[in-house]
Amino acid sequence: MTEEIFNYTVRCRTCRCKFEVQLFDTHEKNLFLVDKKTWFCEKCKKEYFDKRTAQLTNEHKNVGFQEITGTQKMVSWAVKIRADMLNKVRYLQESLTFDSHEAKEKSERAFEMFLSEWQAQTEAKWWIDHRNMNVRDISKRIGEISEAISKE
Repeated sequence: MTEEIFNYTVRCRTCRCKFEVQLFDTHEKNLFLVDKKTWFCEKCKKEYFDKRTAQLTNEHKNVGFQEITGTQKMVSWAVKIRADMLNKVRYLQESLTFDSHEAKEKSERAFEMFLSEWQAQTEAKWWIDHRNMNVRDISKRIGEISEAISKE
């Protein structure tokens, strides 16, 4: 079964220039997308991602992370992935409750050690390869670190 390709002219939200897009769904669904989706031309899209990447990189530097290396597209994607993953760590950290002050201190130390592992990762490829890490995976790794701390 061959799918039809439809070409549509859309307008960039930022600079208001017109450009062509190809959509592959039914004509009715495509018309809905053309009308409702926010479209950006390549120039405006690149400017937006460059600005967002720089903003996130500066935020990450403030918490001890290095700049990510790789191609421009990989870096832009990896910085976004890292921001999402750091949000998962914050969520996990804020959702924990402790029975004692000692348990809280051990947990804080485990989180610090965990984040120092991530801070050593400066290649975009590593972040992209680990983009599917969820809160459960992070919790499991922090649990392993906590056990290692307990054995010290």
